[in-house]
Amino acid sequence: MFIGRLNLLSKSHLSGRVIQPVCFLSGQNNKLGLGQRDDAGWRDVVSEAEQIVGYPTSFLNLRWLFNDEIANTAIHLRKLVGTNHPLLKSAKNLLIGSKSNLQSVGLIILLVSKAAGFDANYYNRDHYDSGVLHAQRALAEIVEMKRTGHMIHKAMVNLQDKEKHKEKVKDLLYGNKIVLLTGDFLLAKCLQQLGGLRNNAVTELISTGLRDLVEGDFFGEHDDNNNPIPTQPKATNKFETHYKWETEDNLEKLGSNDFLGHGKDEWTLRTMLTSGSLLGKGCQAATKLAHLGEDAERNAYILGGHLAIMWQLYLDVKDFFTHPYSYSLVGAPVIFAIWEYPTIYGHILESKLERKPVEYKQLYYAVRSTRSLEYLCVFFEEELASVFKCSERFPVDDARVALQKMAVTIRDEAMGYIEK
Repeated sequence: MFIGRLNLLSKSHLSGRVIQPVCFLSGQNNKLGLGQRDDAGWRDVVSEAEQIVGYPTSFLNLRWLFNDEIANTAIHLRKLVGTNHPLLKSAKNLLIGSKSNLQSVGLIILLVSKAAGFDANYYNRDHYDSGVLHAQRALAEIVEMKRTGHMIHKAMVNLQDKEKHKEKVKDLLYGNKIVLLTGDFLLAKCLQQLGGLRNNAVTELISTGLRDLVEGDFFGEHDDNNNPIPTQPKATNKFETHYKWETEDNLEKLGSNDFLGHGKDEWTLRTMLTSGSLLGKGCQAATKLAHLGEDAERNAYILGGHLAIMWQLYLDVKDFFTHPYSYSLVGAPVIFAIWEYPTIYGHILESKLERKPVEYKQLYYAVRSTRSLEYLCVFFEEELASVFKCSERFPVDDARVALQKMAVTIRDEAMGYIEK
């Protein structure tokens, strides 16, 4: 099959010819009872969802960020103005938001909490508000801040090549110190608050979610600047098993390196490590706090995982189309194209062997000439159907519908880029 896929690549696939993807949007919408594409913007969907849970999660992290420790750090941020340190962009996105940040982890956890309900035998009226337990709200904040602390840590600048940065080296090094201190503070605060929930099972879930998050940063190969790159596609056979994250024990190590070089499996495992695990386990922990049983907990984990996969698909598609000279090489469009036509990996292999930058524009047209975007359309519809299937098992209507609207909006945003 490897040789067969290799032979499918004709000269036309490298000539810049672009194949228009065929997406089956209306049929899937009709099957799910959605009608035509909903034009409501993401902000409207989020605003409606926040009213349902009775909590403005757009400002979920401000209570954590506006304290003496972070305030002192903010003072030093002024010294970084003009250095283009990534921390400045991260700080901006945290405080005023970013359209590219479609996923609101805290809000999703609160919606799942309300949609699933809770066992009234364990709680009285003082323990909840707007259908969400106070402990679940605290959990949503903890997971959101874990993600935020990790995102801040990723703003570190690689200073190995000091000649490249010249006179800005000292300022960038100073910025890296702020990155480390701020990220460490938020992660330490998370662990303190997590202990305050006094639930060992929840602590284990969220801790393993952080473990997976860190492991995702080291998964697979990386270039000299520590940016992840795809693994060379491997031969396959009919007895090969695919990565089935829904059925594995999520407290153990997720997947294995055996899935590297296997297209969709590699991409899915990377996504589960970097975002799906933490969101899914956050949703699972919320239902555990509600004492709803193992079936409800597992369903919440799977729902969170599928939402994270949809969100990452959107980010990959947007990045590919809006940054044709600097998109992620491990994004879904590139990974799917390389798996279909392994010779496309030559663009990356040449860069590795000759230790030079990847020719992003040439790779862009090579990817566009494949059926990669067609496969992504189908993948989106499969994930959307999975979100609906999982969410339909929850009894509370308004929160369930809000989750479904979020999924539809994410899908439609992505299709807006693909269909241009």
